[in-house]
Amino acid sequence: MRLIGRIGDGATDTSARVILLKDLEREIRAEEFVLIKNGGEENPVNEIIGVLREGLGKNEFLSHSSYRPDVAYLRYGGEPSGSREVFSFMVLPIGAKIGERLEPNRYIIAPRSPVYLLEDEDKPLKLLSQGSEKIAWLDAYIDGHENWKVPVKEEFIPYHVGVYGSTGSGKSWFARYVLMPLYRRTGYSVLALDWSGTDYAPHYPDNIISITEIAVDEDSVLSYLKDKTWNFGGNLSVQDAFDSFIEEWSERVREARGNHVRLYDMLKQHVEQEINSIGRADWRASALRAFRRVFRKIKAEDLKPLTGTITIDEVLEVLYSKGLLIVDMSGASLESKLGFFLSLGGKLYDLMELGEEMNIALIVDEAPQYAPWDPHGIQAETSDLIKDLAALGRKRRLNLTLISQGIKGEIGINASVRRNLNTHFFGRIHPLDAGGEGGASEWLSPYGITPEHMLQLEPGKFYFSGAMNPSPIPLLITFKPR
Repeated sequence: MRLIGRIGDGATDTSARVILLKDLEREIRAEEFVLIKNGGEENPVNEIIGVLREGLGKNEFLSHSSYRPDVAYLRYGGEPSGSREVFSFMVLPIGAKIGERLEPNRYIIAPRSPVYLLEDEDKPLKLLSQGSEKIAWLDAYIDGHENWKVPVKEEFIPYHVGVYGSTGSGKSWFARYVLMPLYRRTGYSVLALDWSGTDYAPHYPDNIISITEIAVDEDSVLSYLKDKTWNFGGNLSVQDAFDSFIEEWSERVREARGNHVRLYDMLKQHVEQEINSIGRADWRASALRAFRRVFRKIKAEDLKPLTGTITIDEVLEVLYSKGLLIVDMSGASLESKLGFFLSLGGKLYDLMELGEEMNIALIVDEAPQYAPWDPHGIQAETSDLIKDLAALGRKRRLNLTLISQGIKGEIGINASVRRNLNTHFFGRIHPLDAGGEGGASEWLSPYGITPEHMLQLEPGKFYFSGAMNPSPIPLLITFKPR
């Protein structure tokens, strides 16, 4: 440790400002860890570990809103005096040292208290790892200190995780190199839904299954076709005809030998026959018009994602045997991807209701596709299912990790779903998240982290916040991809 300054005026029990010693503003950066000997070097009230944020430099001679001699001198090219400059940082307490662990600070931080910079050999995060029943360690470290590994409270893993960041901020890399290894080490099998087939599938060639190989249950097929056909052309007779065909979907797929064109012809023929059997001429005519509208909208290619034969039970068997499975969702439409999710999520929910411990971490890439800010149609069903899985998953060791470009609004996750996430990793944000209700400002400003700072965050750096974090203050962490 080394002395870097003293606490200034206006300190409370939850924040203070440290006035830096001369020329240390050239060395000390935001996000460094410090130790405050509260009350003085000798016989302090307590010792507080804190983090530096909100740097501020002041020179009362250079007020931009008033005219002074130094300002006049500056205007004509002179160099103003720096004799009365003051540089300071906000210190936010992580906790007070009680023996070998940290507890919340309850004492006023006294002005004039000395502040020391913690250096690599001090390893303050060891204090955070004390006092919790189960601690695991991320393959990540505090920014600027590679040997300060980050602890997490293992018992809060099934309380669900959100990872946010604009394109290029490193979300998928963070999931692959930090979160997935953590889940595996703590006894979870990892099932990742790769929306585009480019973020995870290429990195795990021996652990991939394509969405087109997986059988979809009848309810999900019905939801998918309902969305594709605009509610079956608004005609109940057409809907009933589709429903009677879907009732034996797995047999139909086997009969078509997995050929989507043959399956389409079978479906069209069945629906037409059902409609032609309607007794009343006016009802039959109305149903035929709807039939023609429906089959102008739906094409043979739309059935291709529904011709899989591997059951969800078999998918889970592979997952448990390998410990890691990537579902490559490329080449399928939005509706078919969501239809598969309904099948998968429905199965997981049924198993949990029966009392089974899942021990699964389900990583959902492009989460706003499943739970958008204003869901309609099949997306409303997937949003509701995610909420149900989150509520039951906390008791049955099912972790949901939702990855999103944004926090709120059109690029973010539905607010009712987001409320179920209790641990958050915030990377470089999108400008749409910079302010307003539910944005980065609401989440992070109370901890001295401004939206302006978040907009400039470097790729691969994330603020770690929430239930899994032993620190009450979000920590800036980063990692090195292997």
